[in-house]
Amino acid sequence: VGYRPPAFSDTEVKVLGFLPTQREGLDENHLYRNPNFLMIDNIPEMSERLVNTERVTTVDRGMAHKEGGWPLGVDPTEPFETNKWRKKAEKDPVYMTSVKDLVGTAEKCISQNNQIDLFEEYFLNEESELFHENLSTKTLMLFKDPQSVKRSVSSIAYHPEGPNKLAVSYAVMRFQQMPENMPTESYIWDVNDPNIPDTTLEASSPITTIAYNHKNTDQLAGGCYNGLVVYWDLKQKSGPVLKSKVVAEVENSHYDPVSSLVWLSSKTGSEFVTTSTDGNMFWWDLRNLDKPTGVHKLSEGAIGAGGEERYVGGTKIEYVPDAGPTKYLVGTEQGSILTVNKRPKRDIDTNPRVGIDNGRHYGPITALQRNPIHNKFFMSVGDWSVKIWNEDIKTPIVRTRYHSAYLSDGTWSPTRAGLFFVTRRDGWIDLWDYFYRQNEIAFTHKVSDTALTCIKINTTGTAEYPAGKYAAVGDQDGTVTLLELCDSLYVPLPKEKESILDIFERETRKEKNLEALKKQAEGKTKVVKENKALKDWENKKPEIIKETEDLFFATMGKHEDAMIDGGDGRSDEEKKSDKGPADDIGGMADDGDDHGDDGGDEPGDDRPPIDDQPKDDGKQGDDKGDEGDKQGDGDQDIDKPEHD
Repeated sequence: VGYRPPAFSDTEVKVLGFLPTQREGLDENHLYRNPNFLMIDNIPEMSERLVNTERVTTVDRGMAHKEGGWPLGVDPTEPFETNKWRKKAEKDPVYMTSVKDLVGTAEKCISQNNQIDLFEEYFLNEESELFHENLSTKTLMLFKDPQSVKRSVSSIAYHPEGPNKLAVSYAVMRFQQMPENMPTESYIWDVNDPNIPDTTLEASSPITTIAYNHKNTDQLAGGCYNGLVVYWDLKQKSGPVLKSKVVAEVENSHYDPVSSLVWLSSKTGSEFVTTSTDGNMFWWDLRNLDKPTGVHKLSEGAIGAGGEERYVGGTKIEYVPDAGPTKYLVGTEQGSILTVNKRPKRDIDTNPRVGIDNGRHYGPITALQRNPIHNKFFMSVGDWSVKIWNEDIKTPIVRTRYHSAYLSDGTWSPTRAGLFFVTRRDGWIDLWDYFYRQNEIAFTHKVSDTALTCIKINTTGTAEYPAGKYAAVGDQDGTVTLLELCDSLYVPLPKEKESILDIFERETRKEKNLEALKKQAEGKTKVVKENKALKDWENKKPEIIKETEDLFFATMGKHEDAMIDGGDGRSDEEKKSDKGPADDIGGMADDGDDHGDDGGDEPGDDRPPIDDQPKDDGKQGDDKGDEGDKQGDGDQDIDKPEHD
């Protein structure tokens, strides 16, 4: 049926109907409005509407291609028919002419090709030192929490065998903000089907942290909001829902939300470690589910008012077997970093403590991770900055400038030594590339309108999903955004590994030199104080000597005045306090009488009896004292005394 456009033409005006005004009864039933306001506007009214398209469900379909291009009556599967058609075409005069024309052009190209190889790769074995590609990220897909209650993404874990699956835990981490009937389910998502969760993980409490077992990839462990530790065995999955198993009871678990969980590289592959804000660090073994195999209290070494050691809450654990099979890094709520050593058959100790005196964050540490290429250096994220440390010194070697928003998480790139990511509370993600520049952010990207909570980069990869190419970012509304990074953000650059190591070593030497200068300055200050005290003594020494001489001369002058007056030079009080020789002799006589009453003198005593000794009633002592005074006065000039 053909389409015929309408034809319009001018016509006379026609009255289709007339309705007369009913004037009767208007005065009785109506009143005139006075005053009467009338608003007229010629601006059209507009409204805003938001429309979102529905998700597209993709399905894989195949298509087979066969040989074509033959005439309609020729079957390409029959060699006899194809050869017959070729022979017929070769006898055609047009075919012969076309071949002769093409031969001339082909000979010219062959001659040029013999002189210059047009397909030669001049820089086949050489690599470019720098990529000139503009940094960019691309949003691939979103994984939205199917629950109606708003929950934030608390943790993300990629599958150890590849980034095709990722486990996501959800919880409300704000204090006393958890609503009633809070959902406790977490999910495992499949990248190939982002609309529906692949597996639902049930637990008795919201999951705050989750991690895959790297040795047995069918096992997952998680920490709950109520302090319990649970795990799931994917081999026992019989449907889309998988229930958890509790590792230990409440009395043997944390009594605060579990903040971090890390699997250990043990021989059995069944051990992991957890920490919480209650200040405890527990080691667990799935073979013994009754209680933890090891317990350690986290402390900065400070002593409280009662003389007991003060404990601090743990927020993050970092464990890398290459850096030490018994060494753990633990971030605390106070912004410091503790190094915990758990040696076999020895007590667990905490030493050294990093950032206690200088360099600690002004808030809890939200991320702690060693550099995947240079394990000696590690990164901490807290407050508004990122700090890079060397485990040999206790102060940070590199500090970023303060960001415009609070930082919630951070991670190193698993393939590039100088690239790391940080998430902010305002919905942005920042990328720092120290191989490019150290003073500014290399690239920033807005991910969500709400606060970002965590980030994870795939550390293992396949041919389809290379390692370090995909970043999963969680936000406060329960949405996980999967970002695809450009080649410059995950392909290692030439000489980057050596250059980053040189930068970190240079900053380490600088910090050591500054620390040595600080100690030297403190030593000089101490020497200056000692020299100042010695100088003050030298300045006061003449004055002290003069005061001593004046006091000595004044005392000697009083003594000489008393000698001139006929006395012995002593004051009346000194005379009263001193006892004369006669008193001593009298006391000895009394003692002698007592011994005599008891039975005589002691054996071997050749002294005569006390009664046979002459008694002078103290006059003999006075005479001797006078003789001594006379002998002393005989050699002195009373008018001009000389003193030594």
